[in-house]
Amino acid sequence: MNRGEDLTAGAVRRHLVRLTVPMFLGISSMIVASMIDTIYIGWIGTLELAAVSMTFPLVMGLSSVSMGLGVGATSIMSRTLGSGDRNRSLVLGSHTLVLVAVLVMSLAIAGWFNSQRMFELLGADATILPLAAGYIHVWFIGLPLFALPMVAMSMLRALGNARTPGALMVGGAFMQVLLAPALIFGVPGISEGIGYLGSAWAFVISRAITCAATAVVLARAGMFQRLGSVASVLQSWREVLRIGVPSVLTNMIGPASMGVIFSLLSRHGPAVIAGFGVAVRIESLALMILMALSASVNPVVGQNFGAKRYDRIGEAVRLGYRFAIAWGAFATIFFAMFGDAIVGLINDDPAVVEATYWYLLLVPVSYALMGMSMIASSCFVALGRPTPSLLLALMRMLVLYVPLAWLADAVWGYRGIFVAGSLCTAIVAGAAHWWMKRTVPMRLEE
Repeated sequence: MNRGEDLTAGAVRRHLVRLTVPMFLGISSMIVASMIDTIYIGWIGTLELAAVSMTFPLVMGLSSVSMGLGVGATSIMSRTLGSGDRNRSLVLGSHTLVLVAVLVMSLAIAGWFNSQRMFELLGADATILPLAAGYIHVWFIGLPLFALPMVAMSMLRALGNARTPGALMVGGAFMQVLLAPALIFGVPGISEGIGYLGSAWAFVISRAITCAATAVVLARAGMFQRLGSVASVLQSWREVLRIGVPSVLTNMIGPASMGVIFSLLSRHGPAVIAGFGVAVRIESLALMILMALSASVNPVVGQNFGAKRYDRIGEAVRLGYRFAIAWGAFATIFFAMFGDAIVGLINDDPAVVEATYWYLLLVPVSYALMGMSMIASSCFVALGRPTPSLLLALMRMLVLYVPLAWLADAVWGYRGIFVAGSLCTAIVAGAAHWWMKRTVPMRLEE
């Protein structure tokens, strides 16, 4: 969308769809690949499923670092591009890739040596701890190979290229799906499988190939610019971190909340932990389109803010809200009707099925509001105002979720924890909308 282009609701809708659809296909392919791996591990046994589920907070938390930095770079690059300075956008992208490489590799090394202690804090017992540690050690090898392409794909979308990142994500997920069964179960007459660790190695190998392909795409897009002086690199890092750090902290709230939930659920046994892990993977499938939509709102809002087209920002947010409400209603009805049947395909342990189905019955009622909250947070960040998103996320976890989950667990058991999550989502979504209407330069009442 250009500065002089006439505004119509159809134009905004087409631009948002053009960015959202490839992103949705890319994210959905990665989540589907992860879901298929979960099915394979569920076939192996409940303990292995519980162990891999226990790694979710660490996987999500470390992934949030690269995603947060990608959001920061996307915000600045889209606004710079909207003001007409494409070369500055490319230079900033090059500087960001160096920053991500340094940070993520440092985190991978630190995580490798401290993973056992982290699982102990999450409540892993002696049966789950070695299994979870073995899985995460392999996953750490693939963290840099995953993080760099994810940041690069965010920056490509900021430059208006949504199809290539979507294709790269789909290709990586497809390779993971092909490799996982061969590594987990083996190939008859050729090799033996290595069990649940095959899932982690499939992730590493597929991300290595995706990383190489992404480097070729970035080179062709002119992203590998000369870094220039140390002062210019540090200036770019300051700009990215100014928005990226609050975004990282905001994204970390979810994994931190999940860590608290795991520590509470661990008291109810491996079957409940496994059920929660399955539910989260299934939930990811339902939320992937809302994640893609909120990620696409970022460059749309950023570019039009740079071009001072505030009316387009309001139209994009309105369209996003309407879709989030419709999708949330559909997901709630679908999981209520078919949730238990879906779980039975993954693991037939009655306790696992019961725990998963309760989650799918109680939590999806908040998906519509969760989608609205995602859009509001993405809008704040795109405008260079990440603080509201961070404060709202902190309010959700520290002020609301942790005390409510603890209280509800004491009264109603693990089902109460799920109810507390839905209630907190509703409260925070209302606060996010109220805050956005009073700080963002756009009209939502039309």
